[in-house]
Amino acid sequence: MDASRTDPVKPPVAPTEGPRVLLVVAGGIAAYKAPELVRALVRRGMQVQVVMTKAAAAFVTEMSLSTVSGRPTRTSLLDPAAEGSVGHIELADWPDLVLVAPATANLLARAALGLADDLASTVLLATRAPLLWAPAMNTNMWQHPATQDNLVRLVGRGDRFVGPDRGALACGWVGRGRMVDPEVIADEVQACLTAKPRESWAGRRVLVSAGPTRAYLDPVRFLSNASTGAMGFALAEEAARRGAEVTLVAGPVEQASPPGVHRIDVVTAEEMLQAMDAVLAQHPQDLVAMVAAVSDLHVVAPATDKLPKLALQAMLSGGAWTQGVDVLATLVARYGADTLFLGFGAQTLPPTVVSPHAVSTALAAVGEEKMATKGCDALFVNRVGVPETGFATPTNAGVLLTRQDDGTVQATDAGPPVAKKALAAWILDQLSTRVSTP
Repeated sequence: MDASRTDPVKPPVAPTEGPRVLLVVAGGIAAYKAPELVRALVRRGMQVQVVMTKAAAAFVTEMSLSTVSGRPTRTSLLDPAAEGSVGHIELADWPDLVLVAPATANLLARAALGLADDLASTVLLATRAPLLWAPAMNTNMWQHPATQDNLVRLVGRGDRFVGPDRGALACGWVGRGRMVDPEVIADEVQACLTAKPRESWAGRRVLVSAGPTRAYLDPVRFLSNASTGAMGFALAEEAARRGAEVTLVAGPVEQASPPGVHRIDVVTAEEMLQAMDAVLAQHPQDLVAMVAAVSDLHVVAPATDKLPKLALQAMLSGGAWTQGVDVLATLVARYGADTLFLGFGAQTLPPTVVSPHAVSTALAAVGEEKMATKGCDALFVNRVGVPETGFATPTNAGVLLTRQDDGTVQATDAGPPVAKKALAAWILDQLSTRVSTP
């Protein structure tokens, strides 16, 4: 017998039982990966029904997708063969999960607005199944404020996202926008199908700080930072959406108050400490999320009148400086025995730290030191000084550190940058089992 001969392996037959996934394929170059994605889903025992947009047909054929899925691919909203039984609603009712891959900027925008002018968008509007999006587009389109606003809308409705990845794109640009690999998407589909529903936070109290604080040099000049408060506001909004009683202590930012959130505005670190201390003294809190970027240094003797330019230069170069109040450490010392404290840390890294693993490892090391200094139970540390994470960006990413019962610290990477509302939801998911049951 020839040892080099291998017997052919028959590909898996499309299952007739198992989780039902409706795959919407939109018109991007990444649509050519759709047959591979269908195979990956079928290998995991899932039934797959494909819906294609008209533009997707430029990159992949109906026949190829019908062959690998074992079901006729649907493309037309007004198909006489299907609409006698209102076929588009049957499609919307059929799946356990709807996957959009690739998800183009156009389809994201139409779904965010609730448009329904073809089969794909109509199914997305009519379905009650969970939605998972795998975006793929030019990096400038992904970063455009309109796209990011649409992501916020969809995440706010409970939709989930996987990717996009950073890399070389078909258009020649290099950046975030590449659809993640089909195997990764299939794994995420499986995780979504087996995930427990997001836990309600009804009956719990949550205190969140957000934005910068100011350390005044004179009545008109101050030291501060670039925090916009977006991450803290997103966390407060998500906690309230889950039913928590939320108090938000906000530094000077241009952010609208989230629905159902009690807001207290402050300016300085001392005011922030006083406001948060008063809330904790009045009512025990289940979670305190110290997201604010508090000013680190203060002038010992700020001027009571506006300083002339030379006097200001003299103060900056030779004035007496003192370390600002550490709001988180102070509150942990006072209330840490009964409250879960989550800190946030913004960290720069050397430009040579590039790979996701190296970034995650470096952030975890810095975060663990910060946790020891602050005494908090958990800390989310993110990189700043790079696109898509940190201050003044619509997206964020980083590492969540949590202290275990045995005193060790567990690090969990949040993955690629996502809309800050999506990250807020992920953080609350991670912490839900650590917060006391109401």
